[in-house]
Amino acid sequence: MGLNLETGKFYFIKDNYYEKFNNCNLIGNKVINGEHRGRPCFYCCEIKGYYWMIPISSKVDKYETIYNEKIRRYNGNFDGIRFGYVNGEKRAFLIQNICPITEEYIDCIYRIQNNTRDVTINNELAEELRKITRKVLRLYDKGIKIVLTDLDKILSII
Repeated sequence: MGLNLETGKFYFIKDNYYEKFNNCNLIGNKVINGEHRGRPCFYCCEIKGYYWMIPISSKVDKYETIYNEKIRRYNGNFDGIRFGYVNGEKRAFLIQNICPITEEYIDCIYRIQNNTRDVTINNELAEELRKITRKVLRLYDKGIKIVLTDLDKILSII
């Protein structure tokens, strides 16, 4: 049995989620020498009765380049990536790679300070991520695919 998920917290996903949905365009689980290294980390957001996991990345320069190219391509409008601070460090929130999840697939919560404090973000960023995720999911339902993950396949199984 997994953890109780909470909106606004950060989690790591178990390997069996990646194995079960390996053909769904999930952002890769970080494995080095055959061992899971606890990445990527996901921000949790509950919307429409599902828990949605937004992967975060420390490769900010890479995603700023992608974001700027998409902004140019789509006339100043792209909701697939946002940037914000986690533990004082700038991170890319990859909304374009969101995935739905249930508690059984959660490995652990992301904590700091000797595993005593849950990692969180400020309320303004949390609200922005929630709002954009809702919008992206509405667009997905209408057939506009900002999301790279095969949400239909995952939702049909989860």
